[in-house]
Amino acid sequence: MNIKYAKKELDREYYSGPFLITEKLIAQFKNLNIAKNQSTIFDNNVSSAEICNLFMPSLHKPDIKIEFGNLVFFAGQTMDLLSDVSSGDTLTASTKLSNVYSKTGRSGKMVFIEWKIIFKNQKDEYVSKIKESFVRIET
Repeated sequence: MNIKYAKKELDREYYSGPFLITEKLIAQFKNLNIAKNQSTIFDNNVSSAEICNLFMPSLHKPDIKIEFGNLVFFAGQTMDLLSDVSSGDTLTASTKLSNVYSKTGRSGKMVFIEWKIIFKNQKDEYVSKIKESFVRIET
């Protein structure tokens, strides 16, 4: 299947941020996650993957103008935790379209859209690497 989309967006990076990590943000994050996995929270440090998820909705992802399907849904996410995040850290993110491909499943043809997101801190050190997938189907 030949997928029509804005191929110029493939591997093009978009930057978001800066995102300042404050003690208040960490405290609010702890309160939201108190019943969840406490092993990801250490005093004024938090797991990079968990805190980075707070910023995911605000990251810039361009419209890649896919000419297929009328329903989009989240298909999955993998996260590589590279370092903890502490109060006073400033994070930036880069987002890029990494792959667009089609598959045929039991429900018919599907188009998968994969994004790579990298968070770095103020020292330009990698904090978290994330891969997200979305699926488009025709209903």
